[in-house]
Amino acid sequence: MKHTPYLRLAIISLAGLTTATCLQATPIYTWEDDQGITHFSDQPRSGAARVELNILPAIESESHKSLPVTPSDNTASGSTEATEFRDTQTAQAATTIRLLSPLDQQTLRDNEGIINVSVATTQQLDKDHSTQLLLDGTRYGQPQTQLNWRLNNVDRGSHTLQAQVLNNGKVIASSEVITVYLHRASLLQRKPPTVKPK
Repeated sequence: MKHTPYLRLAIISLAGLTTATCLQATPIYTWEDDQGITHFSDQPRSGAARVELNILPAIESESHKSLPVTPSDNTASGSTEATEFRDTQTAQAATTIRLLSPLDQQTLRDNEGIINVSVATTQQLDKDHSTQLLLDGTRYGQPQTQLNWRLNNVDRGSHTLQAQVLNNGKVIASSEVITVYLHRASLLQRKPPTVKPK
């Protein structure tokens, strides 16, 4: 068989076919014409020889492999820490929280400075989970299992609100930060005297 530029081109073409055609188990046939040029085809013909191609096994991508969590020093505490870390990572990936009310940029009117807040989570909270509200970046009250709060005697003006989900006291999810505007009557404004009937 003569080694011509056509043969090299054919070999390169054959290599390209292995990624698509061969993976589907389509047979390849080769033959040499009267001028000594080697041809390749997926159609059989008289005098053509079938080419056997070795298909390489699929290789799993490193990015899709999960890294094992290895306990440190084979101690009970190491195993517990590894389990807690895995549970926290799983919960963090699965849980989200968002504010339902009030809405971002909403104006609220309440002379007693009351703001009612409601949130929603993507999964039901269990005994290890709790929620925490932040008013102006500061924790408001203690963590709780309920998904609503009643804020009392909030000063008038603009305020930021954010909610968090905690797992054993660690933050695993946070909502977006929203801004609300509270309007309430000024303490300097005096109420008119009540007229008593005679």
